[in-house]
Amino acid sequence: MAKVIYENMLDSIGNTPYIRFQTDEVKGAKIYIKLEGYNPTGSIKDRACLYNIKGAIKSKKLKKGMTILDASSGNMACAIAYYGKIMGYKTHLVCGSKLTSEKKNFIEYFDGTLEMHGDYTIQGNDYCRKMLVPSDSSYCFLDQLHNENNPLASYETLGPEILESFPQVKAIVGSLGSGGSMYGSGRYIKENSPLTKVIAVEAGHGSKIPGTGAFADGDYITPFIGNARREGIFDDSISISIDDAILRTKQLSEQGIFVGFQTGGVLDACIRTIARDEIKGDVVMVSGDSGWKNIDKLVAHAQEVPNCV
Repeated sequence: MAKVIYENMLDSIGNTPYIRFQTDEVKGAKIYIKLEGYNPTGSIKDRACLYNIKGAIKSKKLKKGMTILDASSGNMACAIAYYGKIMGYKTHLVCGSKLTSEKKNFIEYFDGTLEMHGDYTIQGNDYCRKMLVPSDSSYCFLDQLHNENNPLASYETLGPEILESFPQVKAIVGSLGSGGSMYGSGRYIKENSPLTKVIAVEAGHGSKIPGTGAFADGDYITPFIGNARREGIFDDSISISIDDAILRTKQLSEQGIFVGFQTGGVLDACIRTIARDEIKGDVVMVSGDSGWKNIDKLVAHAQEVPNCV
């Protein structure tokens, strides 16, 4: 087997592995999970983060001596602290009240300055735009919720990776947070394999799932999500509950797949879609998170569902 050797950690982003999920619930379809938690900071956000930073450097918006600023629910903040440090920039991250202790520790370990504001990313985004940026010219506000480099990252990397690995893929399934990853990869898929279904996953009414927007409850709909809907990129949007996400995450753990509730929710939507539409062939679901960033919540809910084997 050929060795994979990188010159630096920036080169190790993407080309994440797949693992087949073993299940008897659907017949004729094979579910492959793309493990984005294998990116250096443990989430799909690494792709967009690096594109956002490099885009700011290219446009001369970000210069040496400036501080990278953005608002995040956690994963993007981790990525900015990490890549900012190894690229030689200070970072200031604005996060909401739901930030996990694991993500907080990660941000601080990589020297990110952390400020807590509000409950949702859009509140932190408004705070950065209206309060922090006008007060300090040394800030470079990446604005992940509106930065076109966000979906571009997945258009140029995630989408091509999936089609190269599975040229006959019947469907891809992934959750919506900012929507950049699914919009970008979905647009590439539709341009190059128009019969492949692109399924977006969102949290149902009353469900709070990390990395998955609850748009029925008023979560902010970014331009990426709006564009994807207008352009017909998403063939369907599936709502999932936190209870189903917890159960599916437990099933994943029984196969040694260490992920958070975001991935559990995507798996539930994936299985439901395959059964409903009688899909035959390869299906790729995008796992955007990793277990270690959500360990407190995973442990807290571990006893709520029985073993699934």
